Amino acid sequence: MSPDFTRSLQMPRREELGLFTIGNGSGLSISALPNGTLFAIEYADDKGSVQINQIQGSPLIGGIGRLYLRIGGPVPDVVEIVGPRAAGSFGSDATSFSWSGKTGDIGYKVRLELHPSETAWFWRVSLRHLKRGNIPVDLVLVQDLGLGDRGFLMNSEAYASQYVDHHIAEHETFGPVLMNRQNLKQSGARNPWIVQGCLEGAAAYATDAIQLVQAKERRGDMLVGPFGTSLPSERRQQETACPAIQSKSFPVPASGTSATFFVLFTADHPEASSDADLSLLDGFAATEGAAADIAEAEPVRSLLQDAVLLTAEPLDKKAIERLYPERSLEERAGGKLLSFFVPDGVLNRHVVLSEKERLVARRHGAIVRSGQNMLLDDSTLAATCWMQGIFAAQLTIGNTSFHKLFSVSRDPYNLTRASGLRIMTDVGAGWQLLAVPSAFEMGLSDCRWIYRCADRTITVAAVVSGEDAAVQWTVSVEGKPCRFLVFSHVVLGEREYDAGGRIDFDAPGKRIRFLPDPGWLWGERYPDAAYWLVSSTPDAIEEIGGDELLYSDSVARNGAFVALRSRPTQALSFAVVGSMTDAEEAERLAQRYEAGIADQAMLAPASKFWRKTVRGLTIGGTSPDLAAQTTLLPWLAHDAIVHLSVPHGLEQYTGAAWGTRDACQGPIEFLLAYEHDCEAKEVVKTVFSEQYLEKGDWSQWFMLEPYSNIRAGDSHGDIVVWPLKALCDYIEATGDLAILDEKVTWRDEKTMQKAAEIDTIAIHVEKLLDTVREAFIPGTHLIRYGEGDWNDSLQPADPHLRDWMVSSWTVALLYEQVVRYSAILLRHGSGEKAKALRKIATAMRRDFNRHLIRDGVVAGYGIFDPEHDGVELLLHPSDRRTGLSYSLISMTQAMLGGLFTPVQRRDHMKLIEEHLLYPDGVRLMEKPATYAGGPETLFRRAESSSFFGREIGLMYVHAHLRYCETLALEAEADELWKAIAVVNPIAVTSALPHASLRQRNAYFSSSDAAFHDRYQAAAEWARVKAGKIAVDGGWRIYSSGPGLYTRSFVENILGFKRRFGRRRRKPLLPAAHASVALQTDHAAWRRLMKSRTED
Repeated sequence: MSPDFTRSLQMPRREELGLFTIGNGSGLSISALPNGTLFAIEYADDKGSVQINQIQGSPLIGGIGRLYLRIGGPVPDVVEIVGPRAAGSFGSDATSFSWSGKTGDIGYKVRLELHPSETAWFWRVSLRHLKRGNIPVDLVLVQDLGLGDRGFLMNSEAYASQYVDHHIAEHETFGPVLMNRQNLKQSGARNPWIVQGCLEGAAAYATDAIQLVQAKERRGDMLVGPFGTSLPSERRQQETACPAIQSKSFPVPASGTSATFFVLFTADHPEASSDADLSLLDGFAATEGAAADIAEAEPVRSLLQDAVLLTAEPLDKKAIERLYPERSLEERAGGKLLSFFVPDGVLNRHVVLSEKERLVARRHGAIVRSGQNMLLDDSTLAATCWMQGIFAAQLTIGNTSFHKLFSVSRDPYNLTRASGLRIMTDVGAGWQLLAVPSAFEMGLSDCRWIYRCADRTITVAAVVSGEDAAVQWTVSVEGKPCRFLVFSHVVLGEREYDAGGRIDFDAPGKRIRFLPDPGWLWGERYPDAAYWLVSSTPDAIEEIGGDELLYSDSVARNGAFVALRSRPTQALSFAVVGSMTDAEEAERLAQRYEAGIADQAMLAPASKFWRKTVRGLTIGGTSPDLAAQTTLLPWLAHDAIVHLSVPHGLEQYTGAAWGTRDACQGPIEFLLAYEHDCEAKEVVKTVFSEQYLEKGDWSQWFMLEPYSNIRAGDSHGDIVVWPLKALCDYIEATGDLAILDEKVTWRDEKTMQKAAEIDTIAIHVEKLLDTVREAFIPGTHLIRYGEGDWNDSLQPADPHLRDWMVSSWTVALLYEQVVRYSAILLRHGSGEKAKALRKIATAMRRDFNRHLIRDGVVAGYGIFDPEHDGVELLLHPSDRRTGLSYSLISMTQAMLGGLFTPVQRRDHMKLIEEHLLYPDGVRLMEKPATYAGGPETLFRRAESSSFFGREIGLMYVHAHLRYCETLALEAEADELWKAIAVVNPIAVTSALPHASLRQRNAYFSSSDAAFHDRYQAAAEWARVKAGKIAVDGGWRIYSSGPGLYTRSFVENILGFKRRFGRRRRKPLLPAAHASVALQTDHAAWRRLMKSRTED
C-alpha cells in the first residue's frame, strides 16, 4: 500500500516553542513554556553562554525545577505551586513571571522577578489564609543545576554534575546558603557559580536529587515530605545537581504574609566557594520587589501533566511461579525476592521485580540492538529501554549520536516524563502513565514490562530483529480491554531543537515517516535516510498524529511529538523500521512489519547470533559462584558488542565513535578470546587506516565514515602504542603474519580525509615506531607523557609538565609491544629490524630501572625538567609534591609487559597487597588526591571532580581486571577466582556484604565507596580498607572492561589459549571447580577438551 500523507510537520526549533522570555540587560534571561513551567535559565555575553539549569523543560511536562507549598494544621497538604503539577494561572511581563491560585484555604501568588540590573533573581511568594486564624506552612524551592555550555550539559548531565561543587555557608540572617560552582572550565575559560538562599532564613537544604527521591518521608510523586519533615541538610555530591532550600515555617494569617528566595549568578568564580563569598549578598535583603500586577491566564496543560503514575501491584509467589517456574541465582533482601535469572537455551534472561527498582541507586536499563554484525556500521538499530516505563530512548540506526529518532532520557529519576517512547493507559480512572512495572524482564535482544493491576495485567514487550533494522512493541492485556495513548519525543538529530527534519503522517494507513534535515550533517551525509513507524494492528488504533493527541482540546501545537491513541483493546502492536542508505528499503521494511512479524521470528536469528558470539559456551555445576560466572558470560558479550558496534552506554549515552585505546583493548581481546578472528582483523585494519600520514599517531577518538572528519584534536601520549598492541595481540593469537603485508590507507591530518597513499601495515608500524622514537625524552628511551595516559584523572594542570613528564605505565606498555613486535618480525623474516627493536627494548629497560625505580619501588611518573637536576618522582614514597606513594597501573603493566624481574614482580605484588588491595578490588592509588573545592593546581579532574566515584573513587574495574591478569601470571587460581568475583555484578553482593544492590546483568565500570563528598572520603578513607562503608556500582556497559573480563575468564580461568595459531588449554580454576563440565559449539575447543581428558 502506497502512503497517503495527509499532513507534514516540520521539526520545531527553539524559537518555535512559543517561549516567554524575561531579561534585565545583564546577560541573564529566563524562559518559560506555554504550560507555565520553566524552560531554561541562561546567561550570555561576548565570551559565551551558560545554561544555569541542567535540563531544559518539556512542552508536555516541564523540567525538574519546582516550588512546593507545604501546609500544616488540621488539613495538611503538599502542593506544587510552580512546576509540572501546578494548577494555577500564569503570566509574564518584561522582567517577571507570575503564578497564582488557590489550594484549600490558602490563596497564593508567586513572582519570579529579575534583579533590576544584576545577574540575580528572586522567588517572591505571597500567601493569604482565606479563613480566620493562622495556618502554619513552609516552602521548598527545588532547582536543578548544570552551570555549563548547553552542548556540554546535553552530552552528559551526570558528568556535568560530577563537577558541580556544593558549599554550604551559614549567614547570620539567611541561615544556610548554598553555593554551587562548575569546576570544569566553560566558554571563556570560566567557572560559572551561583548562590541561593532564603531572605527570611532557610531551615534545611539538600544538594542532589538523590536526596529527594530516596527520602523516606517523600509523599507520593512529590519530591518532598509533608509539613513538619525536613530536608536532610547534608551535602551530597552525586550525579544530579539539584539544590533544594526549605524555608523556616511561618504562620499564614488572613491578612497575608510573604517569603522570598534569592539567587545570584556569577559568570566566573576562579576560586573555590568559601564563606567569604557571603559578602556578595550584602544589600540583597533591601532589594524591593515590583509592585505592578501581571495579567495572568490559564496555561496550556497536556494530558501528561495531569496523568498520575499507574500503580503496579507486586507479583505474588503464585504469579512468579506461573510466569517463571525455572529460576536461578535468586536475589533476596529482608526476605523479599528482588531479582533472578531464567534460562533461554544456552543463554539466559534477567528478571527484576519492582521492589528492587525502588532500592537501587541506578535505575535498571538495557540497550538492545538489531542484526548480527559485530562491528560498527550504518544499519544496526539500537535503543535504550528503562524499567521506569521508558520503552525506547535514544533510538538510532547507525550513528548513535547523530541519528536519534527518539530522545535520550536525561534524568535518572523519571522526573522529566516526556523523553523517549512512553505509554499512558486508561483503565477507568483517566489517563495514567505506565512507569515502574511489577516485573521487568531483559533478554539480550528484547525487554518486557509486566504491570499487574487489580482487574487486569498489562504487558509491554520491545523486541529488536536479529535480521532487520527494526524494533517492535507489543502491548497485550490479560483481562478487560483498555485504551492506550502511545507517544514519543522526536529528535531527528543529535540534540533537541538543533536540527529540522520532517514528519509525514499517513492517517488512513496509520503510519508515520521521519526524514532528517537535508541541510544538517545527518541529512547531508545520508540523503536517503528514513524511519517509519507502522502498526500491524491498525484496527486497534483510533488515531495517529502529533501533539494534538496529547492535549484535551486536541489543538496541535507543533511540538516534537508523535502519538497514537488506541480504542479499548487487548492487543496493540507497532514498530519502528528504517534505513540510512535506501529510502525504498525503509519503505519495504515498513510494509513487512505492517503485515505482522511474530516476536519469536524476530528473536530467533538474534538468539542464534548471540549463541555464536559466545560459542555456545556453558559450564555445568550448581554452586552459586560458578553459576554467577556462567550466567554473566552472555551479558558480557552483549556489553562488549554494544561497545564495539553501537558505542554508548546507559549513563554515558554519547559515543558513536571508536576510542583508539578502547578499540584496541576490549574489542580485540573479546573477539580473539572467542576466536572471532575475521572481525578482530577488521578492527586492526580499520584502526591502522586512521593513522595520520605525517605525524604517525592517532586521534584520541574518531568516528568512522561518513563522519570521519569528526574526531579529537589531540591524543594522550600512550595512544600511539595501542594499535601496535592490537596488532601483536592479533598475530600472536592467530599466527596471521600475512596481515603485515596487507595494505590500508592513511588519514590526512590537514584535511581529515583519507589520504591518497596506501601502504602495508608493516610500513604503518615503521611510521608508528619513528613517531615513538621522536617522543623520547632527550638522552633517554622513555616516551613523553604528552597529553595524558590511561588514568585521565591525573593529567597535570601545568602544561609545561606534559613535555617533560614520563608515565611509567606508558613506558611499560610500549616496552611490551616493542619486545613482542621484534619477535613477530623474526617470524616474518625481518631479522635486522627485529634486532634493532631488541636494542631499543634493552635501552628502555635500562632507563626504566635507572630513572623510574627508586628504593625498589616504581614511580607513577617521573619529571625530567631540564631546569632542575635529577628526576622528580611522583606517586612514589619519595613524592613530596602530591603526597601519593603508589601507582597500581605502573606496577601491573610492568609485570604484564615483562619489564620487571621475578624479584621485582614479587616485591611489587607485596606492595599491592599491603597498600592497594581492598575488599572490593585494587585501588589506583593508596588514597585519593587532595580536593579543595575544585581549582586545579596539580591535576586536572582529580582535583576538580566533586563526586567521589569512577576514577576519582580509585577502584576502576578495568584496572582491577588487569590486576587479575597478574594473578594469572603467578598461577594463583584461588586468588584469581576471588578477585574476579568482586567485579561480577551477580556475585559481588554475595562476595561482599557491604556491596550495594545493583543491576546484575550489566558490567559496572567502577566500585565507588559511598562517601557523600570528597571531604568525607579523605577523612574516613580507612573505612574502605576495613570494608566498613558501602560500595556502589558505577557507570554501566560502555567500556573495554567486558572484553577484558571475557578474555581473563576464557583464556586464563577456563584456559583456552592460542600462541601463533596453536591452541593449548591450561585452566586456572580453583580446586572446587577443577572438574566442571564445559559444553561448547566451538569444534576446536571440543577437540582441545577431548585431548585433555584423554591425557
